[in-house]
Amino acid sequence: MFERRSSSRRRVYYGGRLAFQARTATIDCIVRNLSAEGAQIEFDNPAAVPDRVDLVIARKSIAYRGRIVWRRENRAGLWLDAPRRQPSELPLDLALRIRATERVNVQLRARLAQLRSEF
Repeated sequence: MFERRSSSRRRVYYGGRLAFQARTATIDCIVRNLSAEGAQIEFDNPAAVPDRVDLVIARKSIAYRGRIVWRRENRAGLWLDAPRRQPSELPLDLALRIRATERVNVQLRARLAQLRSEF
């Protein structure tokens, strides 16, 4: 069989997280193999995930921006850009907590406005 990869992948078993839609949506995944240029990941419903994603492997403190190049059942292959060990963007978990806090803030402001109008 002809090998199209320019670098060999090593088998791994890392927990990962895919982020997409401007980091507003995430899905957990398992990284099955990894190289400098690509990865094979396993997760539920690969058809629901867009082609461009961020892959975060917290155990290794690495974040990648990538593109899904193939999908089969519950697996997908990613073409990865260079890793970002110290991302210039907010870490994904922090960005999600900030968004959740902003939603609560909007709800509280609406409730305060409602209470003020009653008096």
